[in-house]
Amino acid sequence: MPLILPHRSSVAALLALTLLSPAVAWSDAVEIDAAAIAWSDVAEIDARAIALRAENSLRADRTYMRARVTIRSPGRRERAIEFECWNDRAERRSFVRILAPDSEVGVALLNLPPNLWRYEPELARAELIPPSALLKSWLGSDFATGDLIDPFSDVENYEVEVLEIEGSSDGASEAELYVVHYKPLPVARAAWGKIVAWIEAESGAPLRREFYGASGERIRTIQYSDVRSVAGRRVPHRWTAIPAGEKGRQSILEIRDLRFEPAFDDAIFATQNLEPVRDTHPDE
Repeated sequence: MPLILPHRSSVAALLALTLLSPAVAWSDAVEIDAAAIAWSDVAEIDARAIALRAENSLRADRTYMRARVTIRSPGRRERAIEFECWNDRAERRSFVRILAPDSEVGVALLNLPPNLWRYEPELARAELIPPSALLKSWLGSDFATGDLIDPFSDVENYEVEVLEIEGSSDGASEAELYVVHYKPLPVARAAWGKIVAWIEAESGAPLRREFYGASGERIRTIQYSDVRSVAGRRVPHRWTAIPAGEKGRQSILEIRDLRFEPAFDDAIFATQNLEPVRDTHPDE
């Protein structure tokens, strides 16, 4: 069963907030000296800076990613989707194209808020689709489309606070973790009733995120592992999305290629690029 999100804002609200939401200064470095923090005083910790640092461990102002998502569900054949994604947070735009399987190859999405375009090779044309599509399942997986191509930050839509500090959630190390709570702002395009995240204090890498519905029920969990150093960032290369109440069901995203701050041709984000007719790969 694919991911079903707890509630959705109206299309009109999404469009309005997309236009009016204040931009986050992505280029501003977020540095936290974990050793200098008084662990006994959680209230003094800058939760917003921690949340931004976790986001910045996954995406830069410009990020190119090639990845594979494997969908596993008991009693069903395993499915795999390969794709590449260009994400330009500074300009609020993103583009993704499916590379495999054959039944999906060539499908593309272009996010130019408030417009969201989808290209279907079988139809040989691009269509405008509602922004609410960002909240829906990514090709039947347990990831939402917005997990991959939404250029907005969680700190624009949620109030964040550090609940506590604890040891590593997997018990494999003695690293300190911030437990961060995300609560939707009164007027926001937030998709979740709340989010709870475990973020490594020293590196800023997210290790686990739990997503809850408006009534407080847990909908899914994303676990992050295989953390590697890329361009001075500690980046999880394996993301495992696990829906609540579906034993054995999971979707695993494995990063194959990741580049921070590559040179992007503006043509990548043109509607003409939805149909695959040119080489849009970033410069090395």
